Parts: sequence; C-alpha cells; structure tokens
Amino acid sequence: MIIEEGSVKIKINNVFYNPRMRFCRDLDVLVWRCIDNKKEFLDALAGTGVRGIRAKVEGGYDAIYLNDVDPKAVEVIEENLRLNGIDATVFNKDANILMRERMFWHIDVDPFGSPANFMDSAGFSVKRYLSVTATDTSAFCGSATESGLRKYLTFVEMTDVYQEVGLRAFIGYIARELAKYEKGIEVLISWIREHYYRVHLKVKRSPRASKDSIKRLGYMLYCPKCLNRDFVRIGECLERCECGERFRIYGPIWLGSLRDGFLIRKMRRFACGEIGRFVELIANEIDSPYTYNVHALARVLKVNPPRMDWIFEKVENMGYRASRVHYSGIIFKTNAKIDTRSLFNS
Repeated sequence: MIIEEGSVKIKINNVFYNPRMRFCRDLDVLVWRCIDNKKEFLDALAGTGVRGIRAKVEGGYDAIYLNDVDPKAVEVIEENLRLNGIDATVFNKDANILMRERMFWHIDVDPFGSPANFMDSAGFSVKRYLSVTATDTSAFCGSATESGLRKYLTFVEMTDVYQEVGLRAFIGYIARELAKYEKGIEVLISWIREHYYRVHLKVKRSPRASKDSIKRLGYMLYCPKCLNRDFVRIGECLERCECGERFRIYGPIWLGSLRDGFLIRKMRRFACGEIGRFVELIANEIDSPYTYNVHALARVLKVNPPRMDWIFEKVENMGYRASRVHYSGIIFKTNAKIDTRSLFNS
C-alpha cells in the first residue's frame, strides 16, 4: 500500500505511521520552507521516514539523515527513499547514541510519548535548529503532576488555562536542557493541537545565549480560590494573592515569546487552506503569558459568561489589548495583568 502525503509517496509495511499527525507534518513543511540555512536535517526517530523525506522534497534541505532503532523501519525507509528518487544517509541506531556521536544542524525529535529520554542528547548535538513534539501532555498540563516532576522537574497542576501552562512548561524544560551545553533558544513557532505540543526552535551556542534563555524562565502564581494569576522571574516571590489565599507556584515555565514575528509573516504568504487558517490564528494571538478562561472566571464570579467581543472592548477601554487563542474558543490573552472582577462588572 502506497500513501501520498504532500509531494511524497511512502510505503508503511507494518512500520509505525500516524495519519493523525499529517496536519503537523504539513505545518512543519511550511516552517521549513521559511527558515534560512537549510544545511542538513536529522529525523532522529524516523519510522517510515515520511517527515525527513518531506524535509528534503518540500522543505528544501541540502542533506537529510534518517534514523530508527528498528531494522524493519530502516528497510522501509530505504524503500521509501527509492520510491521518491532521493538520497539520504540512513542509520540503524539508538537515537541517543547517534546524537552523541556527532553534531547535526537541524534535529527533529518526534517520539511516541515523552521526549524526555532524548532531550539531553539532542541538546548536546544540535547546532542551529531543534524541532520537538510532546504527546505526553498530561505531565505538562498538570493532570499528571508527579510525572511532570519525575520526568521534567516541573511542578504544574490543572488550571483553567492548562493548555497555555503546558506549552510554556514544555518550552521551559527544553531551554533548561540546552542551557547545560551553553546553548540558548529562540522560539520560531509553537502550537497546541489535539493530543500534542509542537515547537520549532532556533539554537545559538554561547554563554550569553544560554544566560538569556534562563532569564526568560519563571513561575506562574495561581490562586485556586479566585483564579487570580501573576508571573515572576526566578528569584522573585509573592506570598499571597490579593484575596488572601496562598498562591500555588507552578514552573519553571517559559515566560518569553512563543513565536518569531518575521517567520510568521513569511509563513502567512505561503499558507493556504486549513494550514493557512491555523497560521492566522497563531499570528493574531497576543504573545503574552497572561491567559484567562472566560467560563472559569464566570463561575468564580457567579455571572454568566460574557461574549468575547464584549471582553475585548472592556480590556481596550482599560488601556490594554486582548485576543483569542489558537487552541480554545473560551480562552483569551491580554498584554498585561488585569483585574478580572472589575473586567466582568457591567
């Protein structure tokens, strides 16, 4: 059986292939088309090789490297390379061993589950770009708090904006892993969809770059009683919420930008269809950690949930901006902390 995806054809032959991630790979291709210096690309956990092959055929990389620990997968990868008429270097190794043996310009880590087992080696090996998927969302969003502590040394509990917290916890974890090797990150684009988080990062190696990344880490202060929230950098502290309740402190999480404006503008020129609509949602989202769930706030304040347009008008009258988010219809972002009680008063 031959499957067509994008501009390539692949055979599966009983090797793992996830059709639900096709949207992700389509969006990946758009990202790759818009970044510079596409020297080489490692698909560290290649499976059928579809992501790496698309990086070559559609993303325009000069050279691709495909790796899988399963010998059967390697056979399928080589067959798929012949099917698409392209050359690549294929490895049959444990991904960690491969990434310890040499450096790669762009590394893609797309595991089935947690990326934790691969991030130290990826942090050691990566030169310029790093793309990572996490389907282990429960550990980052707070529904599996102990797992988050055990795998990622991140403390998070479920909140009304668990999606945003989870994404920032994921990026914060990657930043800490790369900082061990004096590497800093810039987030090119990140998104949340269905069962996974996906991030594309630009990496720079220098003590200054790693220091700058660490400066963009911090903690979310969250009041479970009134749903007040704030953010502090590492070393800062606020003890109690204004309502008197003790804050719960979640993190470390990434408090920096979730996207690069220049890359997003390039992507908007090429995007169309469902991918185009998704990119527009990301582009129009305010890049701020201050995120609020309208329904959760309405329950606490014992009022009916107002319309988003009404909220946006109120926020603008307070001198700030607000926007929808790409992953939920009942959550909005703003560029500053706001008094939600006064916001919901008519």
